[in-house]
Amino acid sequence: MGQVQDIQFGPSKSNATLYRIEHDAPDLTRRWYVAPQSLYGDFIISRGDMSYDVDVKLDRVIVTKNDALDDQVALDDNFGLLTNNYNAVVGPDQTVAGRRTLTMLLVNKYTGQTVMRVWIDKQTKLLLQKERFASNGSIAHQMRFEQLRYVKSLPKALFAVPSRGYRRVPGPSHGIPSNDLGRVVRAAGFRASGPKYLPEGFVPIAGSVSTVNGVRSLHLLYSDGIRTVSLFENARGAAVNLGSFTVHHATVENNPANYVEDGPTTLLTWADEGLHFALVGELSRRELLKIATSVAP
Repeated sequence: MGQVQDIQFGPSKSNATLYRIEHDAPDLTRRWYVAPQSLYGDFIISRGDMSYDVDVKLDRVIVTKNDALDDQVALDDNFGLLTNNYNAVVGPDQTVAGRRTLTMLLVNKYTGQTVMRVWIDKQTKLLLQKERFASNGSIAHQMRFEQLRYVKSLPKALFAVPSRGYRRVPGPSHGIPSNDLGRVVRAAGFRASGPKYLPEGFVPIAGSVSTVNGVRSLHLLYSDGIRTVSLFENARGAAVNLGSFTVHHATVENNPANYVEDGPTTLLTWADEGLHFALVGELSRRELLKIATSVAP
């Protein structure tokens, strides 16, 4: 049982979320939101690969199944990538939420950049605090337990999903993506392509084809074990809505492009020969532009 603070640091403002959490091993979890005010009282019940997002203001329960949580092979592959691309530098023991922790820096082997710092409970191995760093070295995201108690048991009622007075709404489906990217690209239904350049340490992880609002889209995912890059493309003229962000302009192979930066994440969009592309990654604008330039239709 605990209370967790989660802060996303942006270029002009920060967003903080505070929630109480109860976890009953192996797969029952309840998160109850305390802040911000717009989320107060809402809670999420997780039962294995099923998630029930309870919106108390709209009297609804959003039900989501995530088959990818059962994909242990993919999880092991990501850990292998992490150890191949990052050095773990152990720091002095510290205290978080009254618990003695092992601290560790994860340093990229190619750039020498510290990408993440973690605090791990020495007794239980629970991750008690995590910091992610942007490409300029600033803190981009922090998760931290403020309170923590280990108990022998929890009331089963904590993990009950409300039904009376609530309507159930199906959420998005998260199937297991395919790691056969060639097959996924061929299944896109249009002349799709992937990047010929990736930063050192990044490899193809998975891909999927989905239809949203009648538009068939391809998603290709790349990772170095911690950071990720996603390439989205479609042939129906469906551009990304950047209305809520400060938009900057660039070019990709003489094509006009737009990009936004939010903490460690950069989003770059452009169109070329009838295809619309979006690159999202925890990389600098310069690196994303190099990747985008290598995506030739």
